[in-house]
Amino acid sequence: MRWLAKAAVQKILSAIPRGERLNYLLARHLYHGLPHSPEKMVRRFKMAVQYVHAARRLGPLPEGPATAFEFGAGQDLAVPLSLYALGMRSQTLADLRPIADWYLINHAMERYQERWPRLSALAGRPLRPLPREPVHSVDQMRERLGIDYRAPMDARRTGLPGGAFDLVSSCHVLEHIPERMLLPMLRECGRLVSPQGVICHVWNMQDHFADFDPSLSVYNFLTLGDGAWRLVNSGLQYQNRLRLPDYLELFGQAGLEVVHQRVAWPGPEQMERLARLKLAPRFRDRYGLRDLGARLALVVLKKAA
Repeated sequence: MRWLAKAAVQKILSAIPRGERLNYLLARHLYHGLPHSPEKMVRRFKMAVQYVHAARRLGPLPEGPATAFEFGAGQDLAVPLSLYALGMRSQTLADLRPIADWYLINHAMERYQERWPRLSALAGRPLRPLPREPVHSVDQMRERLGIDYRAPMDARRTGLPGGAFDLVSSCHVLEHIPERMLLPMLRECGRLVSPQGVICHVWNMQDHFADFDPSLSVYNFLTLGDGAWRLVNSGLQYQNRLRLPDYLELFGQAGLEVVHQRVAWPGPEQMERLARLKLAPRFRDRYGLRDLGARLALVVLKKAA
């Protein structure tokens, strides 16, 4: 039951001053979850490649997107760094709180530079070199990388010009946003994207405590009632538990059309496991097992005609 211990620690940290900073130190020095592993960094680069391909093919933007907006950019900015290497001219990043970490950002640049031949092969073309000198400020990041990091910024109301971005994206963010906040965020995505641009979201619908505790099923949180889930769900790693049909409905309500999607569906073993689980009431009758078990999704969206 290691996950319950972690949940308790995060619940306490979310309620005290500087708890987020303490959680970062624990993740880096005790849990060893930061910096991210080299393979996770490569997966982030692959994600950026998919975003660029989606913009070229489905935008259509044959020369690739030139401007990008990402919300929930995170601590190491791995995807924006990847997009820079892929030729993105300018990027605006938004975080609700200023959590970008200079050590993690410079570590990410070093790890990418160590794997440059592999990344070039994944991209299928030469890449723009990342700066050799480390960055230590928002101004340096803007000058050297064309990345404008803005935090705090509310992604529901950015105040940025409408239609200004060829690519609007998030990476493993949607699952951490309360349902009541998602619809205005998605509507803002639709306002910000250019007429030929695309919106790309990748998110994870699995129980994130399973990453910390291998004995835990990725569907464990589906067995907890709302009251029990509120006790363990903290602001530091909030999970909304929405399932794929919920997201698809929200996209439609936001005036967005899915033009491409790729879903990691449950395999036979996972379907059997789901069928044996004692599901919480909110999940029991509302979803089919296959929809309930969708684990990961990538969608490409455009504004509906």
